[in-house]
Amino acid sequence: MVKPKTLNFEDLTLKYLNQNTSLEDLKKLLVKLKEKENVELFKSYIKTNYYSLYVLNDIDRKDIIKVIKDKIDLERKNSIRKSFIKKTFKYAALFFLVLGLGYYIKSTQQNITVEEKIVPKADDIVLETENGEQLIIEKKEKNLKIDPKINLLQKANKLVYDKDLKIEKLVFHSLKVPYGKRFDIVLSDNSRVYLNSGSILKYPVKFLDNQIREVFLEGEAFFDISEDEKNIFRVNSNGINVEVYGTKFNFKNYPEDYVSDVVLVNGSVGISNTENKSITKLTPGFKGSVDKENFIVEKVKINTKLYTSWIDGQVVFRGESFNQIIKKLERLYNVTIINNNEKISEELFNATIDTEEEKIEDVLNYFNKIYNIEYQVYNNKIIIN
Repeated sequence: MVKPKTLNFEDLTLKYLNQNTSLEDLKKLLVKLKEKENVELFKSYIKTNYYSLYVLNDIDRKDIIKVIKDKIDLERKNSIRKSFIKKTFKYAALFFLVLGLGYYIKSTQQNITVEEKIVPKADDIVLETENGEQLIIEKKEKNLKIDPKINLLQKANKLVYDKDLKIEKLVFHSLKVPYGKRFDIVLSDNSRVYLNSGSILKYPVKFLDNQIREVFLEGEAFFDISEDEKNIFRVNSNGINVEVYGTKFNFKNYPEDYVSDVVLVNGSVGISNTENKSITKLTPGFKGSVDKENFIVEKVKINTKLYTSWIDGQVVFRGESFNQIIKKLERLYNVTIINNNEKISEELFNATIDTEEEKIEDVLNYFNKIYNIEYQVYNNKIIIN
């Protein structure tokens, strides 16, 4: 009589990773995984055969525990005896650490993940006062009393500052808009600023007479500036200044951008920096692109709607690389995207997205359908392969 082959640790591991283990195999594997060296060996099999090192390093313990709990529930429903679960529960921590990863990775390869839904992070819009006090801005109408002299009116997604505030010195507020959200401010001179995702605007609660009306921007904003012949309006963004003479324009200058863009819709603006006093003037329908390293300004005739439609919830890509699009999608939807497909990184794409109607899944499915770009979701991260 031929004796059945005794499976060693390697055999058991490979069977497990291929989802071909019996109940008895699982019991044997659990026993062997009590030994630390076997745990490390098991993890090395996963790294080598089933997933990229980048993603493996990014896995955290609670995610693996969740996966295993779901797997245990599934096994229970498939008639694994409760006595087995109880008996092996003392090995649960070890089991969670390594076995769950194998099941999770195998399931992602088959596009059957436990976490398939993308949930944007719930960051808040924050108003910070000059003394450092922070207020969470919610989308509803109410009066905000900062101190006895400063009252604000909030109307849904807009803050309105009173031009009649009794203030005789400059007092600054900062509004921080996180990824995935937009917000508007009506300044004390009735100028309106539309802030895009991932942006911060620092501004006086009231502009003073006979002084430059200066605000400070990080990120992107559309400015609709009220005319005032006596007091110039200036936007300062990390050393790049835009002087305004009653106009509408878009200014984009995120810290990670190599080039800052100023798009003039109407009126007149002048672009300069704090070190170089020379001014480059724009006329309506032109974009001024500022190379941040050497401050060379390139003027180009453009269709302004391509750069300002985000105000109405539409984002237009024309001849933009996939890497550029990814960064914008992260800002728009407050998600993290990891691109492992180097072939498409610098490919150029055209697309129009309605952020009011289309979720990030809709956008990714569009790219998948039209350009055959595949993606998976893990731990609320979008991984493109």
